Amino acid sequence: MDETGGTTSDPVAEPDTSKPALSVTRRNFLIGAGAGAAAAGVVLGGAVVANKAINPESATTTTTTSGGPIPATMRRVALTIDNVKYDLVVDNRESLWETMNFQLGLSNSNLGCDRAQCGACAVLVDGKAVNGCTVLSARLGRGQKIATVAGLATGPGVAGLHPIQRAFWLDGGFQCGICTRGFIMSTVQLLGATPKPTTAEIAEGLAGNICRCGEYAKIFTAVNTAAAEMRGEKVTHLASPVIVGTAGVTEVAPGAAGVSKEFQFATPMGTIEDYDPFEQALKKRDGILAVSGNERSVTIKWDPEKLDEAKVRAILVDLGHAAR
Repeated sequence: MDETGGTTSDPVAEPDTSKPALSVTRRNFLIGAGAGAAAAGVVLGGAVVANKAINPESATTTTTTSGGPIPATMRRVALTIDNVKYDLVVDNRESLWETMNFQLGLSNSNLGCDRAQCGACAVLVDGKAVNGCTVLSARLGRGQKIATVAGLATGPGVAGLHPIQRAFWLDGGFQCGICTRGFIMSTVQLLGATPKPTTAEIAEGLAGNICRCGEYAKIFTAVNTAAAEMRGEKVTHLASPVIVGTAGVTEVAPGAAGVSKEFQFATPMGTIEDYDPFEQALKKRDGILAVSGNERSVTIKWDPEKLDEAKVRAILVDLGHAAR
């Protein structure tokens, strides 16, 4: 009680208006909900434009067995990523994606929605696909093995790629590439559990991943091709003349040189979604070696011993998409 009979209370600090207020984002709100606050990188158009940590001023600390005191909102962790161990201090609310990109400088996964809905940032933790944007780094310092797309290849060039990486590359299982790393890691989990998946099992296994470009037909093809190669079967990739044998040795398919030409459609397709069924039908025609394109044009490689340009144009007319 003070002399006037009122209640004595601690003074309330006036807000500091000398600094501009930070914009409130979902990430800042979640991080600022505890004792501290941190501003994560702002992602605009897929490019990280800022990354500035704001540590709270707090007298409360926790002391670990080594390294001295750290704030109560932080943890010392040992993360094993692609068989490399990293000892570091992370915020309790810091995601694995933030740690890999902002602290370690690893570009091993892409950030898509930042809401655990698109799967672009998927990595494997002890063989299970998880979203790197929401799993917390502070919960992964208990000996878990973290695997990313960067740790799959075994050597240089196409021959050194993991069969799944090679299939996505050579079968065209991508367009813009934002989702591709997540799809590859989910496929690693899928084929590890189901070596010969059905179409329904592929759809279920990749249900957590979204391709906004709509390359699903090619993604399914890539998964099936990779599965066949991993089972030891001999495969030929659709978008490339490369054949992979049972020993993993790559060689060029006979007559693969071919003739290639780009054709402009006389009438463009309505949307890119209309292109995939057309491409699949075109690839089934005898003498067609490779196909790529979009709703406005198509590049075709054909076997000159079976086809010439006139016959290729006739095929396009037969499929309902004549070329100029």
